[in-house]
Amino acid sequence: MYTELFKLCGFEPDEIERERRRIDKAFKILGINKEDIQRGEKRLKQYLDIELLGVRKFLGIWMRELVNLVLAREEHRKIVYSDFPMELRPLMSMMLSTDEKDVYFATPGQIINMTMGQIFDKLTPFLVAGEENGLPPGGAHCALYQTRLGAMVKGVIPFPDLSVIASYHCDQPAEAEQLLHEVYGVPVAYLDSCPDPNWGDWPKFNDYRVRYCGSQARKLFQMFEEVIGAKMNDGAIRTTNKSNAIFRLKFQQLVELIGHADPQPISQTSLVHAFFLNSMPTRDITGKQEALEILCGEVEERVNQGKGVVEKGAPGVFCTATISVDPTITHMIEQTGLAIRIQIPFWLSPWVLTRHPYREWADMIGVGPCLDIPHSGEAHVAINLANCKAFNVDGAIDFYPYSCREWVPTVMITKRTIEKELGIPVLVLEGDCYDTRNYSAGQLRTRVETFAELLRAAKAAKTQ
Repeated sequence: MYTELFKLCGFEPDEIERERRRIDKAFKILGINKEDIQRGEKRLKQYLDIELLGVRKFLGIWMRELVNLVLAREEHRKIVYSDFPMELRPLMSMMLSTDEKDVYFATPGQIINMTMGQIFDKLTPFLVAGEENGLPPGGAHCALYQTRLGAMVKGVIPFPDLSVIASYHCDQPAEAEQLLHEVYGVPVAYLDSCPDPNWGDWPKFNDYRVRYCGSQARKLFQMFEEVIGAKMNDGAIRTTNKSNAIFRLKFQQLVELIGHADPQPISQTSLVHAFFLNSMPTRDITGKQEALEILCGEVEERVNQGKGVVEKGAPGVFCTATISVDPTITHMIEQTGLAIRIQIPFWLSPWVLTRHPYREWADMIGVGPCLDIPHSGEAHVAINLANCKAFNVDGAIDFYPYSCREWVPTVMITKRTIEKELGIPVLVLEGDCYDTRNYSAGQLRTRVETFAELLRAAKAAKTQ
């Protein structure tokens, strides 16, 4: 029933047969039926560059992680969860660098969203379950955490032995995990935050912030060792950090290749699967580096051949709409004839690649790689502006996600700043990163089509 689907996700026939018992069990628990599989096949063919082997292999990684997540309790001794925000990525890398091989690490919200959401378009039952069990609708709760809570209370994925979370970037994770602890008894390790710098101070801030976050990290590590009963291995930490750094930099090269190519060689929807692996604290994601190498080679070949998903010379835009569960939005933007040069946060802005206070924090707690998250409204604006400049775009589309409180405060400031300093138009689109019930794709299309016509007219006027 699902053989064709898994072939589209890069599985070899022998692997499908080898994993059939586990897949059958996981799909039964998930409630995935024949209609869901057919819909998944159709969506993959319609919205993704499925003819590229690299794209298929990244899809395969997510499908494997879905099966692993559903079966984690019966296959592992201990389970550790973490989800966005991504500043936990290097910290989780340290935790998974343990000699205990039967400890399972996962980002359940992202796994569910990238599979049940993007592939099967079957996320609503999990969102509803999360709303009915402590994260009600209309309360500006993060749909990512509604999803993971819903999956746990429905019995689709197991409750963890430890949840690791941070309030450094957003207050929603801490609030949701407090519920998980108080109601369901799950131990929670927090990385607490301290205030952002005043406007005008970024990227500088007081040393107390570094010291405070470092002390919070050490407490988090201590709780991990106490609850899980595992010790972190210094050698494994270095290996893990090196592997993560190599993957991130290679992905950076791919993003820059696509952003400067004309025509745009691949749909931005096909990069989401690679990008979100950066948030995965999995001990060993089999085939991750191989998939990226293959995809880079395929995209480079398309660039050399002049192949594209939009017309050569199309207006280029910077876009913040990184919607992991709904490929139709990005696909729709490209269908209107706009080339998406770059999507935040796919590209590391120049300030990230230099030494700055956030790296000082990382160095202090022994993580190694810098934390490429701005943690301030001023930084959000500055990075968006830097993206527009770096890729010489003709316009920008700034996404206003209803349930993501980390992004919404600076949307209009970003719009005014880009329009004033670069003289290019900015379209603000309202929606949701995870919950497709909160917007109408059709209404968004009408606005994007009008914006595309404006950009084409402006670009034509420049050439006269």
